Amino acid sequence: MTPARSRRPTLAAALAPLALLALVTLPAPAQRLFRSDTALNVTITTDLKSFIRERDSLKLAPHPAVLSYVDSGGATVKLPVTVKARGHYRRQSRNCDFPPVWLNFKTDSVRRSLLGGLKKLKITTNCRPGNNEYEQYILQEYLLYRAFATLTDASPRTRLARITYADALGKEKPITTWAFFWEDMDDVAIRMHRKVFTATGALFDDVEQEPLRIISVFEYFAGNTDWSVNAQHNIALLADTTMRILPVAFDWDFSGAVDARYAVTDAQLRIRRVTDRLYRGVCMKPEEFKATIDLFRSRRAAIDGLFAAVPQISPDRVKRMQGFFNDFWKSTDNPKNLQRDFADDCQKIGN
Repeated sequence: MTPARSRRPTLAAALAPLALLALVTLPAPAQRLFRSDTALNVTITTDLKSFIRERDSLKLAPHPAVLSYVDSGGATVKLPVTVKARGHYRRQSRNCDFPPVWLNFKTDSVRRSLLGGLKKLKITTNCRPGNNEYEQYILQEYLLYRAFATLTDASPRTRLARITYADALGKEKPITTWAFFWEDMDDVAIRMHRKVFTATGALFDDVEQEPLRIISVFEYFAGNTDWSVNAQHNIALLADTTMRILPVAFDWDFSGAVDARYAVTDAQLRIRRVTDRLYRGVCMKPEEFKATIDLFRSRRAAIDGLFAAVPQISPDRVKRMQGFFNDFWKSTDNPKNLQRDFADDCQKIGN
């Protein structure tokens, strides 16, 4: 997570001739799944033992599955899908009992369902099903996705779900857990009329500055240092036909706001706990800093109101998250001190 140390021509300028050949502007399809914030009840049936056991493989295979739910008319809808383990830390069996999930499907087979208008989905799952503390981590991270979405449309859409993973062979006990669906970055790109830009090595100057400033402050707000534009770590880059590159942030389970027991800081950073905030974002001029902080303050009521929108979060976790957020809001009451702290720690080239 160390910043790049040398300057070179911008990534956009270096790769524009090649990247432009691949860019296609597509109309954004309707996404029924994300039209509501009501938690879904879903069952995913697959060979559960095989799926969980296979997740440490270097060649992760898709597993046939059926996703079912009850529609608004009371009818049970069953959709053919495949599931595949994804992620890094949470996928590995030494860290978690159950992995995050890729949910794939054929567009034609889901066209008239809740999955219509989507190409594929990610599911963030409970690392240790049956453990209430880990259930809360899912709900807290979901709230952070919702908080980020109050600040920018350039964010993955989400939908909370109560998912039961059932064994198709009837040999394993069902696993029921909180989870949330979130929009795959290809679908975010289509919605934003862009294309996913896969090359790593981007510096801060290579990407759009206003979205970068929002991300930089949000990561500080959430107490998250586990992100990198340069490595595209928990950051995606989306390019338009003029090679403007839009950064999009995701994945906050290592944040201080969630404060998961497994979350640790990078040994290269000068903080020891994830609840210690450290600004690792772009340097800002006074007017840029003011505009960004003003945006956050204008969204405070909406962000604070999310706790009522996610009542499944336990009172003790609500108290901890609210206290963590309030420390940030108090710091914005004295913007000169906060601006000085940002200036001391900002990354002049990238991270």
